[in-house]
Amino acid sequence: MSAIREHMEKGQAYFLERADRDIERYRKGDFTVTLKKNGKPVSAGVRYALTRIDYDFGCNLFMLDQYDDADMQSRYLELWKNLFNTAVVPLYWEGTEPERGVLRYDRNAPNDVYRRPPAARVLDFCRENGIRPKGHPLFWHEFIPRWLPADWGQLLPLIEKRFREISARFGDEIPVFDCVNEPSRIFDMGYEHATDGYKMVAPPNGYIEQVFALAEKYFPKSELILNEATGFAVCEYKGIYGGYYQLIERLLKEGCRIDRIGLQCHVSDDPVFKNYYDARRLYGVLDGYAALGKPLVVSEIGLSTEDEELQAEAARQIYKVCFSVPATSGVFWWNLDDTGIIRDKTRLAMAENLPYGGLARNGAKKAAYRALDELINREWTTAGAASVTDGKLSFRGFYGTYAITVDGRTFAVDFGKSQNRNAVLEL
Repeated sequence: MSAIREHMEKGQAYFLERADRDIERYRKGDFTVTLKKNGKPVSAGVRYALTRIDYDFGCNLFMLDQYDDADMQSRYLELWKNLFNTAVVPLYWEGTEPERGVLRYDRNAPNDVYRRPPAARVLDFCRENGIRPKGHPLFWHEFIPRWLPADWGQLLPLIEKRFREISARFGDEIPVFDCVNEPSRIFDMGYEHATDGYKMVAPPNGYIEQVFALAEKYFPKSELILNEATGFAVCEYKGIYGGYYQLIERLLKEGCRIDRIGLQCHVSDDPVFKNYYDARRLYGVLDGYAALGKPLVVSEIGLSTEDEELQAEAARQIYKVCFSVPATSGVFWWNLDDTGIIRDKTRLAMAENLPYGGLARNGAKKAAYRALDELINREWTTAGAASVTDGKLSFRGFYGTYAITVDGRTFAVDFGKSQNRNAVLEL
């Protein structure tokens, strides 16, 4: 039996008991809209519709302007916009400054690094389509240009220069960043990259605190995420005894401003990933990290299996579990289309991607895409109409921003989780 299915079956009863119940409990509220004209309640026909849910359903936008075929590019963007409201903006150092002083941030920069469209172009797309951007990453010891010095004393001023440059361009546009990425990989990758030719640095103890301090200085209005690899964050999770838990706990006690906790989900059909496939275990992981008092984000999902129906079942369960846990703030699929994972392209990026991890292939929807479409666009949305006679419209719906249409006029109303449940519209 597939390891995915085996572990899904172990936690199935707990999943069925908790997921839908907690989505109803934690992701929805009861709202009232009071309609007035000249200060008095009015009668009217009203329509209401959720326009943006109070949750990040995201994906990277690394294939923007990357396809050779215009129809494929158009299809990619069509599929992307249908599912996602938040985009990962590529800020890898090897893609933003491949040569010292040669910056690739601006929209007129050469689009010459595969899967690394210039950040300004990605932000243009976000602005034009009402997409929330997330920058990734501010600092990672991997995916760095070869010209960087290995000595931390020489490197730290360059990190500050990089942060200053990103802040000057995008500090007011990007509300959240993956600040430090995958610290657990430093030990293993130090040995592997010593022989495989890839460039990385080995930061000293205390580097996370230094990088977060610089980020807090240059991005005071943005949320900062500590983002960790799947194995260390979830597969090796041991509750309060786990390494990632203890690292975050220590950093928070020392005053490090970690705003969200990032948990990656690059998984395949292997028993080592049972903490993601067994819903009872996954709830235990998420509930455990929630005790640290910070929002959680499942930052990179790549579910690799050639069995498309099984991928769809697992994706649906993982999304429902994550969405039902009130501490989570978002989930991010990583690569939308398997077609974008092309090994023979000339590029500076390392071989970062997993095969068969996408939701589409050659622009065609896989079963997992259809499963998430059903959840995000049909099951987890709210819309309706009512005739109001006493000036009050009451309804239950998902937290988020609503369009309230009265007599041909449309109003935007914020019924986010932290907002008031009552709104007054003066017609």
